[in-house]
Amino acid sequence: MVLAIILVLVLYLSSQTEAQLQVGFYRDSCPAAESIVCDEVFKAFKIDNGIAPGLVRMHFHDCFVRGADGSVMIDSTPNNVAEKDGPPNGISLRGFEVIERAKARIEAQCRGVVSCADILAFAARDSVVATEGFGWDVPAGRRDGRVSRAIETFDLPPPFFNLDQLTQSFAKKGLTQEEMVTLSGAHTIGRSHCTSFSNRLYNFSAATSQDPSLDRIYAAQLKQQCPRDPQGSIDPNLVVPMNGSPALLESSYYKDVLAHRGLFTSDQSLITSAATFEQVKFYAFKGLAWKLDFVRAMIKMSQIEVGAKHLTVAMQICFRHNELLVRKMSSKKLTRVSIISVLVMVLVLCYSVELEAQLQVGFYTSSCGIAEFIVKDEVRKGFLSDRGVAAGLVRLHFHDCFVRGCDASVLINTTPSNTAEKDSPANNPSLRGFEVIDKAKARLEAACKGVVSCADIVAFAARDSVEITGGLGYDVPAGRRDGRVSLSSEASANLPAPFFNVNQLTQTFANKGLTQEEMVTLSGAHTIGRSHCTSFSNRLYSYNTTTSQDPSIDPRYAGQLKQQCPQGSTNANLVVPMNPATPSITDVGYYADVLANRGLLTSDQTLLTNSATANQVSQNAGNPLLWRSKFAAAMVKMGRIGVSTGTAGEIRANCRVINGGS
Repeated sequence: MVLAIILVLVLYLSSQTEAQLQVGFYRDSCPAAESIVCDEVFKAFKIDNGIAPGLVRMHFHDCFVRGADGSVMIDSTPNNVAEKDGPPNGISLRGFEVIERAKARIEAQCRGVVSCADILAFAARDSVVATEGFGWDVPAGRRDGRVSRAIETFDLPPPFFNLDQLTQSFAKKGLTQEEMVTLSGAHTIGRSHCTSFSNRLYNFSAATSQDPSLDRIYAAQLKQQCPRDPQGSIDPNLVVPMNGSPALLESSYYKDVLAHRGLFTSDQSLITSAATFEQVKFYAFKGLAWKLDFVRAMIKMSQIEVGAKHLTVAMQICFRHNELLVRKMSSKKLTRVSIISVLVMVLVLCYSVELEAQLQVGFYTSSCGIAEFIVKDEVRKGFLSDRGVAAGLVRLHFHDCFVRGCDASVLINTTPSNTAEKDSPANNPSLRGFEVIDKAKARLEAACKGVVSCADIVAFAARDSVEITGGLGYDVPAGRRDGRVSLSSEASANLPAPFFNVNQLTQTFANKGLTQEEMVTLSGAHTIGRSHCTSFSNRLYSYNTTTSQDPSIDPRYAGQLKQQCPQGSTNANLVVPMNPATPSITDVGYYADVLANRGLLTSDQTLLTNSATANQVSQNAGNPLLWRSKFAAAMVKMGRIGVSTGTAGEIRANCRVINGGS
């Protein structure tokens, strides 16, 4: 142990002034930060899919000038021309308004905490995901710079660079030639101004007007899109797409280069050396390999010259440097003695909890870096086919965690000798989303065999389902192991029934370590999805011996439900939306419904029968952002119920069958 302490001290003291970035950096200080950025990126992308390449390019231009410090976003002043107005940027950079909106929302929630540099790094990642590239965990903790000079944008590689110049430009930033070729693939999305390549069409050299390395048919198309006026000039506002699929991040860029259809000189130069030519050829036909390499290169690029915490300050407003409000950060340097004291205390604490289940944000960063993206991608595809699958996946996670903890026992199939949880009356036929988990697991096994648990896949899928339906995303601590037992009887015994009253609900959640307030918060998940008529028909036709209809239900709503769920129907598959107005949007409509006596289940409407829970319903109905934040926190807490970690349990190869089963 002494040797371990010495090793840690040596490593710490040798790098104590080095900038440190961490995955999940804002987990405690501003947990909604990444989801807010993601929300703004996707909203903007729906309006203009060109915004995604703009944000990727902005991040690149930020990193290459003074490092990833947000300096590209600072406005020019009367005394200084800033980077954003430098010749390589000028009218070509876009996406500032997305960063500005995300910053405003984050400041309203976590004032002075999240840097503009980190917002831009998150936005670039989310833009890659929006264009169907692989996502990744973004190490954060960047601080914002205070200097932005247009003259320094000459660090950016121009479109007329040859291969040697490109290689040297990237090498100055600590990036290899291979990483340069990988990152050049970002040109598969977006657009370019005609003025960035028109020399290749009209005045390439003294010997020839047109670049001979440019495909002639492609050159003719470009001349039509970028015509010269009688004076020989080209409209500086004319743009053309970089690629045939300018909103889809895939490897066709490399195919274009091989076909001499690279738009820039710098693009086409990639096949002028044997090494880069082989890499271009490899990526052209190995799209998955390129996407993986692109993620790694983006992570490395985003760490270029990041500002150490004690050297810079966080911008409260990203754009008006001369007017920005600065929250000064004071940090005292630790003495070597105090460092030793802290480390010893940490070691003692670690020893005291070494047997406690440990989950970590970014658990698969090293072992399967694309894990969360693959799950997110399958959820997205499932949602596009059937919007109801999102609600199903949230419910699947809830039903998993409440029975034997979050161990994916809900996914295990029934066998001839055992009826599993999924076939309990509490689950069958209402649970859905299994096929999304299956598809994600199959892809993960192909990429990272035996690494990612089914329990973690369910937890990621639930988070992604919340996010895709408009809720706040959140960092999912992972490291769960899969259980080997699944019993139908335990589902009925542990899951709250739709006819429970508030006291029964409170006790059921308390049994799992959740408070009454968290119970009310999590009940809001009923804002999305559907319910089978059999779960509430007693409220319509056989409430009690005195009255057939539950008097607490709004009569008009009851009338609607009776039309959808006619008495005496033998169709067990009849369903109705939980929240008729917005059944695919995670919002506070559920609480408004409960206040209006339009809660669908007895367990919904019962929340008004207790003063404390009624107050929470009212508060949540009037404070959407507050509820979304509370919901994210409650989902994280619920996701820790009864987890097994370390060597406990197993990592199932097939989520439906325990290892060694059939």
